[in-house]
Formats: sequence, C-alpha cells, structure tokens
Amino acid sequence: MLLSVLAVAGAALCYGASAVLQASAVARSGRSDLTGLLGGLARDPRYLGGLLLVAGGFLLSVVAIRALPLFVVQAGRASSLGVTAVLAVLVLGTHLHSREKLALGGVAVGLVAVAFAATPQGPAEVPTAVRWAVLAAAVVLAGLTVAAARTHPSARTAALVAALAGSCFGLLALAARVLGPIVLPDVLTDPSAYAGGLAALSGLVAGALALQRGSVVAVTTIMVATEAVLGSLLGLAVGDRPADGMAWLAAAGFVITVGSALLLARFGAPAAEPDDDLDAGRTPRTSRG
Repeated sequence: MLLSVLAVAGAALCYGASAVLQASAVARSGRSDLTGLLGGLARDPRYLGGLLLVAGGFLLSVVAIRALPLFVVQAGRASSLGVTAVLAVLVLGTHLHSREKLALGGVAVGLVAVAFAATPQGPAEVPTAVRWAVLAAAVVLAGLTVAAARTHPSARTAALVAALAGSCFGLLALAARVLGPIVLPDVLTDPSAYAGGLAALSGLVAGALALQRGSVVAVTTIMVATEAVLGSLLGLAVGDRPADGMAWLAAAGFVITVGSALLLARFGAPAAEPDDDLDAGRTPRTSRG
C-alpha cells in the first residue's frame, strides 16, 4: 500500500515537471498542422525531455494502478498541476495569488483524504471481451485524433480536442487497470496492452493539437478534468471500490483534489519566451482563446 501511494506521488512529480517542458516546446512550434507540429516537436530537446518524464510518470502510475483504485491514481494525476505550480514559482519566479495558495493546500488535503479512503486492490478481473472493447475504444479515439488535426484553431475546437486528449489518457488508465499479468509472452496477446499504447500516443498528439488551438488554461483545465473524472468512472465500472464505509471520504477527497488542481490550471504551461516573439523585429503573438 505504501509503495503504491509513493508511486502516485512520484508520478505526479514527473507529470508536473513534464508539463512545463512539453507546453513550452509546443508554444515555440508555431505549427497547427499535424505533420509540421510533430516534426518540430520531435527535434525539440525540451519536448523529448518532457516525454521521458511522462514515460517515467506512466511507469509509476502503472505500479499504483495495479494495486489501487483508479480514483486514487487519477486524483494523484490531477495533483500534478500543483507540482507544476510549485515549479513555476521556484524556477520561473511566477507569483501565486492567495486563492492559488489555498488551492495547493486543498490538493494536499484532498490527496490525504483519498489515500485514507483507499483499500489495496489487485488488477481488475474482467472478461476478455472487455479488453477487446477497450482496444476498440482506443481505435475510435485514434481516428478522432487524426480527424482533429484537420480542424481550424478556435476556442471551441480547442475545448473539444482537449476533452479528446483527456479521454485518451482516461482510457489509458483503464487499459492498465484491466491488463492481465505482465509476463511474456502473454502480455503480447493481451488487447488491453495495445489499447494502452494507442491511447497514450493519441493522447499526446491530441494534447499538442489542443495547445496549438486554444489558451493554456482552458486546454489544461478541460484535459485534466476529463481524464480524472472519466478515468475514475471507468475504474468504478470495472469494480474499483473505496474501503468499507469510506465512500463519502473518497468522494470528498477526489472533488477537493481535482477542484483545487483546476484552480492551478494556468500553470499548465509557461508563457512563450520573449525572444521567441520579439527577435528580428517580429510582432509578438497574441494569446488565443
């Protein structure tokens, strides 16, 4: 139990730090088409560094997902916005408003409540048909992500693509929860393993597209809220439950954690660097959304 909770905390640290690196790279890209965007990001060391942190966070999340209900892990995932806020203060010198200081406290209190309400659980036992259904859902989300690349930048499309990215990451959490024993060669024939990989890739692409189409605050808020709520609901659907008599504490802790984290959504990415917009006499870009 303690190891799993520490894994949740470690994943939040990784995800929080990666948000700064990834969104900074996206802000510098200036491309909204899928090919150009991905090509530019693939050459940006900050984005690649962010991906390494995402990979580390995901591995830690898998450790937690295999032993804890998804509502605990998803609350921890949302709390990564608190980590990003703290890093923005320490590294970027960003100023915290009074309500954001309270929000950081809310994240901490909510996480403690969720942890107390949790009870150790093994991987979800589901029929093979459910794992195939998860893979089918991942294919649908991947198709929607490709279609999203054809949309034009606007506040509405940014919101829709951000919700799509959050849905992909929520499905990724479910795929890890229902994944059978992680041993070779069995894992190679498990549909949920491929569902997880496809959902992860689709989520990364959709998240980058969303950041190119709307404001950081709106995109981060929608993406995190969608992932946290959808992932938790999917976990309940496959049998996740809080400890006996602790449902009220789990619900309260989850709402406090996610709600407080969303108040910190503006820290989902730093602003574009001044010399990116002002060098060579160029006119600064205005924010979208």
